[in-house]
Amino acid sequence: MSVSTPLSARRAATVLAVATVLVWTFAHGVPTGVGAEAAAFATAVGAAAVCTTVLVVSAPLGLWSGGPMFFVVLAIFHVPLPAFRLLDAEMPGDDVGYVALWFVSSDQVLRAVWLVAQAMLAFTAGYLLLARRTTGPALSARWPARPEVDGMGASLAAVGTTIVVTTVVYVLGTIALMEPQLLLGQGGKRLYDATIASNPSLTVGAMGILIGSSLVAAGAPSVVRTVGLAFFGAFAASTLVMGSRSSALYAIVGLVAVLARSRPMPRQVVAVVAVVAGLVLVNGVQQIRDEGLAETGLVEIAGSPLAATVEMGSTLRPVIETVAWFDNGESPRLGETFVAGPIRFGELVAGVDRPYSAVDPRLIGTMLRERVEHYEIGYSIVAEAFLNFGAVGSAVLFVALGLLFGRWDGRRLGSPTVAAVYGVVYTAVLATVRQSASITVTTCLLGAAAVALAWWLSSVRAKGARLDSSGVGP
Repeated sequence: MSVSTPLSARRAATVLAVATVLVWTFAHGVPTGVGAEAAAFATAVGAAAVCTTVLVVSAPLGLWSGGPMFFVVLAIFHVPLPAFRLLDAEMPGDDVGYVALWFVSSDQVLRAVWLVAQAMLAFTAGYLLLARRTTGPALSARWPARPEVDGMGASLAAVGTTIVVTTVVYVLGTIALMEPQLLLGQGGKRLYDATIASNPSLTVGAMGILIGSSLVAAGAPSVVRTVGLAFFGAFAASTLVMGSRSSALYAIVGLVAVLARSRPMPRQVVAVVAVVAGLVLVNGVQQIRDEGLAETGLVEIAGSPLAATVEMGSTLRPVIETVAWFDNGESPRLGETFVAGPIRFGELVAGVDRPYSAVDPRLIGTMLRERVEHYEIGYSIVAEAFLNFGAVGSAVLFVALGLLFGRWDGRRLGSPTVAAVYGVVYTAVLATVRQSASITVTTCLLGAAAVALAWWLSSVRAKGARLDSSGVGP
């Protein structure tokens, strides 16, 4: 049996050190004067490297744990550009021209990088407070033999597979009717943006994939679950061929995080190889999206992991733009953008007049279209936290996220119900790393409803089994 170790003196010292650096970033403020850029960039890059190491060492399953995986994704999408500049290294890939439009020496860039460093430090401090490294056998465990657990696992697999299959058929079927050449890797970025990125119903389809795949991952091994995984794989492959990454990326990471807590995983080196392979894949998908599969050769698809980090690192731009908004008089939104999605849904149900999503000022997308030229990136959890709560509030939010994942990563997920809830919340939050949180709350609520439905089905099955065993029946 695995044993959870308490907060050791070494862990307590690490928490204190990380918290001290975090407090220092607020007390000292953003560097100014000669060497300010190097100091700010070194702080962010150093925080990314040190915190990644600390999190992996402290997490129950190392890099396979959800918290470290979330942090790595957060760092990869925000830190590469400061790292290239700090090392005075040439940026590879086709995005250099685009990056040069906004990644320049300015006060806004320094403050944005500082916010990223504070977010990483805050998350790490929160995670270490509740994370528990275990001793003894690995946390991963096969499904318990208790009938009620098996029943819930079967129900989760059934509900999750139904959601995945329905969503995949709807999304891919709609695309096949609208622009079938996209499914063949033809059309490039312009057709992709016109068909996928600008279609709200297809965007919402991604929410179904996030929910369904989480339930499938938490479900008990069965033929039904295998069908769900197969449809998810077909969806992921299709979206990659079309040039879309986000639709499958977050669901895959979330699926792995849940699977890692319910069954043995390979060595840590496999996780590192998977990260590098993912970077290569991201670069290849970008080439497909820009040129189309027919015009993209094997060399371009293989690409360079460093080129992929440049494109992914452009998520720093939303942070820079949001800092500039505050310089121009923007007021904190106090959580408005986080609940805009549920509010709009409530208005729809109640029959209240509401603006179209393309012009609703409560939505991040509207602000970006109205305020930013030559914009090619979704958004950023760091930017949205700052937009709503300011620098201190943003740090508090990331501490809370660290506490959340630290607590959940330290719990056994032998319970399929806990695993499913973990997967839904995890993927919903992970998706905000590079897009707005307008559907995050909605995703969590609908995911909870799906888990509740699976629980109800499991209860009905259990009741029926008890009646059969007692000989009571019609």
